[in-house]
Amino acid sequence: MRKLTVLIALLVLSAFAGVSAAGARQPPQFPPLGNKWSHAEINVTIKGVPHTLVLDHGKVIQVSFAQVTIREPDGTVHTIPLSPTTIYTWRGFAVRPAALRRGFNVETMVIDQGAAVRVRVTLRA
Repeated sequence: MRKLTVLIALLVLSAFAGVSAAGARQPPQFPPLGNKWSHAEINVTIKGVPHTLVLDHGKVIQVSFAQVTIREPDGTVHTIPLSPTTIYTWRGFAVRPAALRRGFNVETMVIDQGAAVRVRVTLRA
C-alpha cells in the first residue's frame, strides 16, 4: 500500500512539473488507481508548498455550468464546483463542458479545495 501511495505521489509531482507550450501550468493527469475506488485524497508538497489532490468517481446525477453532483459507488453524493478552466475529456480527447450529461460516469480532480481542474468521462460504473 505504501508503494502505491509513493507511486501516486510521484506521478502527481511529475505532472505538476509539466508546463504547456503556452507557458501555463497544466493540472496533473489522473493517477492510475484501478477500478475499485470512489474517493481519494493525496497530500503532496511541490516546491515546499503543500497541496491536497482530491479525486472522486461516480455517476452524474445533476450538472450545471457551475457544478456537477455525482453519486459514488458507495452511495456518497458529492457536489464538485466547476470553472471555465476545467478540462473535460472522454477517451483521451477534449470535449466541451456541455457534453457532460446526467447518467454519465465521471472522475473529477480538485486541487486545494478549488473548482475541478479535470473531469474525465469514463465507461465504468
